[in-house]
Amino acid sequence: MKTYQTEAVLGSIITQADAVQFRGIDPYDFASSNLKLPKALLPKVSFMNKVSPVNFRPFLGIKPSENSKSNALFMHAMVNADYKAYQKQVEYLFNWFKNNRSKEFEEFSVGFAFEMTLSRYQSGPGKTSLIITLFTLYAFIEYYQQSGNREALEAILSFESLLDKHWLKYETDNELWYSYLPTQKDEVYNATAKVGRFYALLYGIQKEQRYADKVRKMLTYLARVQNADGTWGYSTKAAYVDNFHTAFVLESIFEMNKVSPSPAAEKMFRDGLATYEAHCFEGNRALHFHKAHQPKDIRSNILRTEIRDAANAIILFSKLGKREKAAGILDWAMQHFYHERKKHFYFFDNRLFKSRINFIRWQSWMALAISEYLKTDHEKN
Repeated sequence: MKTYQTEAVLGSIITQADAVQFRGIDPYDFASSNLKLPKALLPKVSFMNKVSPVNFRPFLGIKPSENSKSNALFMHAMVNADYKAYQKQVEYLFNWFKNNRSKEFEEFSVGFAFEMTLSRYQSGPGKTSLIITLFTLYAFIEYYQQSGNREALEAILSFESLLDKHWLKYETDNELWYSYLPTQKDEVYNATAKVGRFYALLYGIQKEQRYADKVRKMLTYLARVQNADGTWGYSTKAAYVDNFHTAFVLESIFEMNKVSPSPAAEKMFRDGLATYEAHCFEGNRALHFHKAHQPKDIRSNILRTEIRDAANAIILFSKLGKREKAAGILDWAMQHFYHERKKHFYFFDNRLFKSRINFIRWQSWMALAISEYLKTDHEKN
């Protein structure tokens, strides 16, 4: 078994991304191809292009592009790792976000930098993505805490205003949840959890009571939609449970419980973590789907482990102080999903084949995972 210097691996990933201005190909970039297909076929062909172990992008006219999500994750990773050492690259990405913000709202938000299509969602440049914006603002909050950059704080507060005044949400005296889409009802559980994480982190830099009240209400909502066995489905329309979205929910509740702790919320977290640890892993291998909640389609046969599953498990266990567990998963990922000579992480595997394509987004996930792992080690020492 090989041994790896995790700090050197992180440095290699960032250096390679910096050399190409953080541009690259993405699993969801088929809609950017020159191939013109009927609109109804796009999601299916896009999925085939995503899971193909052969990279057809050069033949389809899909070129490496800028990538908002990976830019956010890389920026967060570099601030975590050594803000001063990576200050030039961090400020380059911060300015990129200022120049490439969404045009859909006056307030700050971010969306995809390329045309993309999924079975349930299409988007592209100029449109706002709730999820991409949230990951960008997690990076901005960490950046603001270390640099004091007022423009970062203004962007954070601007997006909070968007959420408060314009984003579709459902609120009672006790509960609050946010739609995945700004003007269309779409109840995706991890989306509200991520908004809750945003408000918890925002409360950490500006202690306004209304932020804490929103966190309390979102915790109550997440407890109501939790399954009896401790899991959360993806949404009201999709009951399957996967690894990385469960990690998102648990990480969010962990942060929210720091702001609005209660016995009920702590029990919700314990129950969720117990089923995650028991049913989303085989040893140190992170499984893509919960063993008892597989989707009833081809994905359960194709996706055994995505590198994003391992990355978010490392992030979660690092934050929880479960360092031995995080180290085991990181070592497994290095042994099975890392190309030592080319210095990049693979996408996914199953029992028949492995996708070894170098996608920029997966490199950024592992950069963030390693930075969180190293950050908790430095804080411990």
